[in-house]
Amino acid sequence: MDVIPTEIRDRIKYEARVAGLGQGTAVSIEAVERRRLQIWVLGGVLVVALSIAFGISSLSGGREGSRWLQPGVLQVALIALALGFCVYAIEKEVHLHRLSRLIVDERVLNSALSKSLQQHSALMAAGRALNSVLDLDEVLDVILASALDMLRASAGSVMLLEGDDALRAVAVRGGETPRNARVMMGESIAGKVARAREPIILNDQMDDERLPGRDKRSGAPGSAMCIPLQHRGHLLGVLNVSAPRARAFDEYDMQLLSLFAEPVAAAIAKAGLYEAERAHVSKLLEAGRQTSQFVASVSHELRTPITSIRGAIAASRVTTEYQQRAELLDVMERQALRLAHMVEEMLTAAKLERNDSMPLLRRVDLAVLIRMSALDSQVAGRPVELAVPEHCEVRADPESLRRIIGNLVENAHKYGAVPVRIVIDQDAGKTVLSVIDSGPGVPPAEREKIFDRFYRSDTNGEKPGVGLGLPIVRGLAEACGGSVWVEDAPGGGAAFRVSLRTRAVDEQEVASVS
Repeated sequence: MDVIPTEIRDRIKYEARVAGLGQGTAVSIEAVERRRLQIWVLGGVLVVALSIAFGISSLSGGREGSRWLQPGVLQVALIALALGFCVYAIEKEVHLHRLSRLIVDERVLNSALSKSLQQHSALMAAGRALNSVLDLDEVLDVILASALDMLRASAGSVMLLEGDDALRAVAVRGGETPRNARVMMGESIAGKVARAREPIILNDQMDDERLPGRDKRSGAPGSAMCIPLQHRGHLLGVLNVSAPRARAFDEYDMQLLSLFAEPVAAAIAKAGLYEAERAHVSKLLEAGRQTSQFVASVSHELRTPITSIRGAIAASRVTTEYQQRAELLDVMERQALRLAHMVEEMLTAAKLERNDSMPLLRRVDLAVLIRMSALDSQVAGRPVELAVPEHCEVRADPESLRRIIGNLVENAHKYGAVPVRIVIDQDAGKTVLSVIDSGPGVPPAEREKIFDRFYRSDTNGEKPGVGLGLPIVRGLAEACGGSVWVEDAPGGGAAFRVSLRTRAVDEQEVASVS
């Protein structure tokens, strides 16, 4: 490929013409050397001829002849001819020297431009490959393969920033660096480059004084480069390449890898956005699935009490017995209360999600409240065993605590088994309320999911409910300044624990200061 500027080619043609190289002669170093040899051979022949002529004129100095053939005149003519040829030879030598330098420059420039075009073609090919891939793992693998191919390197790795103080190897090819290896900022080559955000090139210079904390490996490479990957001023990670001792990287390789790092960082950022968008879409799909499940559950749960109420109303219209009418009114009242409870749960969940109507915290006797809730539960057919002190003051909202206790007891009877126990454990500045059942317990994989809105561990829909009881418990507990979690009960079953503050925040601060 001809990539030499026209100006250089015109200068080469001019110098070749002045130096005496024919139009049909290929301009090259070899042609210049042949022309130089011709001039010096011609000069040698001329010197010999002039020497012979000078000697002959000297021998015939006493003879009579033309005045132009007098020895003095002939010798001056020979000297002038020799000087003229020297001027001619020097001029041609100057032009041949310029021509040689231009040809060398042409070759160097042609080689550099050709190499640059090849490497830019490789960069474009790598860019097309990066733009066609969105999966982060595939992007990193393409990045590493392209970098090693362009630089004729033997091993490399891509390390991405993890948190603010560490790098993790997410793509590895060749070498001894294991995948998922972690390097702290400021340590080893990668950590040093990440902290300084400056590229580094090492050729047999991997000493402990220059790189403290480096990984001492038996098969250390002879040459290595490390480039920071930055996108819009944000550090994403580093790109490492290494080669055996027979291959030494130079500043040109460093410049090429630095150029490669720019689209690489953009591709990593784009892949990261794609991963985030995919996770967001997954969450939206999951939210849609949960919403559909919630609508189906609510429809089913609403249909049951409504059907009971309508049936009781229809039956009350045809009966004349007072006792039967009273029983039907009880049915309508219970089902109406059930509907009211479901509506209250949905309204409470909506308020907690919007952080509306935060409760007013005050001192509450938790032990008294538990005994009242246990009595209500006993009347409703859900017996509860108590292990609570006579009095236990906490800082909370009494209505929120009543809802928390009621929901946890109902959940224990619905998904667990009797006996159901309520236990209070007191510690300095903290009280833990535990509702313990004797059922199968909660699998570890579901211990966080059960606190998500609309999530139901009963996928068959055999248990009543819409999946809002435990999310409401967590929301109310956090609104009171506490927390809730579930774990295995000591004797088997599930233990739902609610941590509550015993004293107000300002009282705790005063106590800690004193």
